[in-house]
Amino acid sequence: MGDVVLSFLEVNSGFIELSKKPHNPEFENWVELPNQVALRMLDSGVLQVRPAKAKGTALVLSCGVHGNETAPIEIISNQISRIVTGAIEPHCELLYILGNPESMQTSQRFVSLNMNRLFAGAYANYELNEDSKYEIERAKKLEELVSRFFEENSQLTKIHLDLHTAIKPSFHKTFAIRPYHQSAISPQSKRLLLALGIEAVLQHNKPSTTFSAFSVQKFNAEAYTLELGKVKPFGENNPEDFSAAIQTLDDLVQSSSIVEHNADSLIEYKVVAEIMKNSDEFKFYVPDDVENFTAYPQGYLIAEDFDYNYRVAFERESVVFPNINVPVGQRVAIMVTEVNPD
Repeated sequence: MGDVVLSFLEVNSGFIELSKKPHNPEFENWVELPNQVALRMLDSGVLQVRPAKAKGTALVLSCGVHGNETAPIEIISNQISRIVTGAIEPHCELLYILGNPESMQTSQRFVSLNMNRLFAGAYANYELNEDSKYEIERAKKLEELVSRFFEENSQLTKIHLDLHTAIKPSFHKTFAIRPYHQSAISPQSKRLLLALGIEAVLQHNKPSTTFSAFSVQKFNAEAYTLELGKVKPFGENNPEDFSAAIQTLDDLVQSSSIVEHNADSLIEYKVVAEIMKNSDEFKFYVPDDVENFTAYPQGYLIAEDFDYNYRVAFERESVVFPNINVPVGQRVAIMVTEVNPD
């Protein structure tokens, strides 16, 4: 059965194709490569890689939580194929995750529920029915697999990078979201983000229900949601647009030195408000085609609902992830301010 897995994974799109197939429990047996690197499929779209010699890091690389965000899926699948063929050799414990294979097959963001709002146990807040079943059960399963991986490697430094691309254009073409954390972001982490090609980082002000937030809340991992560019169909992504991310992910996996950057050059934002849709009366005064990080002046009316209105409180605030088309009870946008702007 190991030969079947390897025959898929050694080609660039192999992880993608293998993830479309029903999970075979026999794939969970370790398969060893000639260089003594071993791997096993823990579930559809979930591959664990064990190095011949580890150097102190347990790294989760996830992508495809939204199935239409294709560039990260292609980047991860390509990296796996290069591990299998021996082109690169990992020196850290690795867990690769393709989050939502079902939505990937239809090139949709999700099947029924936005999976990136189901983590940190949030799946328990949704009614389980035929429509919602897949994403609820998938989020629960992914939490279990990440938990097992980090618990197996409890003495190692824990990192989780959840790779995405954005639906909307953005003033910052690439940016990271850091889940709520009691400690400030370290200079080392800033340099890592810059090496990945990230222009700005957004710090959440309270616990959330994203995949990366789960890893922070349960394991105190250094975790980020990375927005690497714009959503495009499979086969239409230019690898050169992601060259910094590809190189740095290779360096991370190989425990190689990361390209040095001045940590102070990373632009930092903090969340100051969430815009919620509390009823069908909700009104949003931000255009549909607005870019992420578009700034609005103090006093500008952003939104109103039956129970509140929101005006910009600070000298200027920027809107991120605006989406009026969410169900009642969900977030329409977040408002952020720049930390220590020039």
